[in-house]
Amino acid sequence: MIRANFNILIVGSMPLSPSLKKRQVKSVVVKSLERSRITQRITKAALEAGASIVGVADLDIVKGLPSYDGLRLDTFRSAISYAVPLPGQAFELIHESDPGRFYAWAYKTANQLLDIIGIRVASLISSLGGESLAIPSSMRVDPFNELGHVSHKAFALAAGLGWIGRNNLLVTPDYGPRVRLGTVLTDLELDSGSPMDNKCGDCRLCILSCPSKALSYREFKTRPSTREEIFDPKKCSARLNNMKEILSKKPGIGEFAVTVCGMCIKVCPYGKKAR
Repeated sequence: MIRANFNILIVGSMPLSPSLKKRQVKSVVVKSLERSRITQRITKAALEAGASIVGVADLDIVKGLPSYDGLRLDTFRSAISYAVPLPGQAFELIHESDPGRFYAWAYKTANQLLDIIGIRVASLISSLGGESLAIPSSMRVDPFNELGHVSHKAFALAAGLGWIGRNNLLVTPDYGPRVRLGTVLTDLELDSGSPMDNKCGDCRLCILSCPSKALSYREFKTRPSTREEIFDPKKCSARLNNMKEILSKKPGIGEFAVTVCGMCIKVCPYGKKAR
């Protein structure tokens, strides 16, 4: 939100003339309108490329967020966050002993779509004169701790796409946690959203359904102090690697033998409402 009090602006020791005040006010309004126009154009491009939800995060909200591979968040001002939902029935076919071909295929294909969306949005930003960087949708730079270049989830939360659930995933109002996330960073100042508070209440279905016992119950309003308060990445990673091994033995699975489980997503009531 822009707040300006032009009645107390001073140039040197002289008050501004009425005509200069008007020009200053007009300049602020034009800047705000231009920012909104660019935000809408970028949002439209992401939706047309295949995203179902799009928002913008002000990077000041996620100041101090860890990043890897030389990525410096302080060189950017905004993050365009977007989500692609996965087919609901793919989750219904998940079993504790086997995530199944359908979920593995949907997961991998959604990641590919997210990367395409990212490249298209980044290309548009370049054409508008901005700098941008599309973040790979699913590249684990630290597999043992389940870490990518930077947290897509943190940007999605800051952009207002959803809230952090008991399963340590983003839960969206329309699709629950049955989404994959993507991010494009830019130096453009855009209209941004705001984080949602947790809406899971006392539900613990995801915690109880986790085969690796990687989830713990903690009360928090918007986000836990650290993800380790509610999530053990090492336990989850061991489970994911085991599921990938199971998938790799299926005939014809090929590149779709990915590190997935999906049990905590399958049982979420918000996801089931979206089916």
